Amino acid sequence: MKKEHQIKIENYEKPIRELIGKSISIVNYYEIDYGEPLWNKTEYHSLDFGIEFTTSENESCYFVWGSEFTQYNLKFKKGDILTVFSAENNAKKYNASENEHWTELIGVRITGIKSSWSYWNLVGDKKRNYYPQDIEIEFKNGKKIWISALEIRDGKPMGMQDHLTVFFDKKIANKYKTGINNVW
Repeated sequence: MKKEHQIKIENYEKPIRELIGKSISIVNYYEIDYGEPLWNKTEYHSLDFGIEFTTSENESCYFVWGSEFTQYNLKFKKGDILTVFSAENNAKKYNASENEHWTELIGVRITGIKSSWSYWNLVGDKKRNYYPQDIEIEFKNGKKIWISALEIRDGKPMGMQDHLTVFFDKKIANKYKTGINNVW
């Protein structure tokens, strides 16, 4: 059984791991158009839709909440995020590349990728339904970020949400139970 889960994780991480050795040149956030950006919270960045990277090789990829494994899991895809969300969905694009958290990561080579998985099960049912909750990206300068399909409401993390949260500090990620493998 564990081998089956390991294969699922490896298949999920394989396209994301292609970012290793590359660097991010542009970061775009997509969230509901509230008339002003609301993504820049004190401890983290909070997005309704997703995050798009342009790499130093001018390739685009993105993380959004998806439903490949469960109702709301963390989805990675190469290409244009607008194939998923658009202005018709009331999605507003914000270039976050100049944000203080991103300026120390722009142009820095990615050295590691690791996903964290969780599960849910029905009350009284022992069958576990596994899904990717978070991704950790490590950079050559020793910095890390965590992207999670969670939303923070009233200071409490709500996993498996139609929302993404980006953390730039390990203590803050830990505070909101991000980057922790709940599977094994």
